[in-house]
Amino acid sequence: MGVKENIQELSDHSINGLFGERNESKDLLIRDAIFIRDKGCLTKIKYQNIIYLKGDGNYTTLVTRDKSYSLRNILKEFEEMLPSAHFLRIHKSFIVNLNEINTISPKEVSVYNQKVPVGRTYYQTLINGVHKLGSNGFD
Repeated sequence: MGVKENIQELSDHSINGLFGERNESKDLLIRDAIFIRDKGCLTKIKYQNIIYLKGDGNYTTLVTRDKSYSLRNILKEFEEMLPSAHFLRIHKSFIVNLNEINTISPKEVSVYNQKVPVGRTYYQTLINGVHKLGSNGFD
């Protein structure tokens, strides 16, 4: 069984629970993580350790605090299964962990000391979802 099938199986069961996720199944045993195939094993990746995901055609790079994983899945599959309360698509090729965002500008966000681009069509959703003080024209 490949990574796509494993992710699809998890997606079918849901990633529901404490996070306000997209699906509603109650039979998922581990609700705060996904499992990805890495070197022949399923490796648990906790949501809180995911920094961002970068899509590139049929592949997605999942970047965590410790390691990056290249997976043969499209970014849309991750977007559908990750908890929407904690992850947001901010560019056609990027999904970020909202808890990792440090700075926001109209063109990029800083997450875990890395710059990630923000698409024009996604910027307004992002900026409308945060509290702002001292606004200087970005909204």
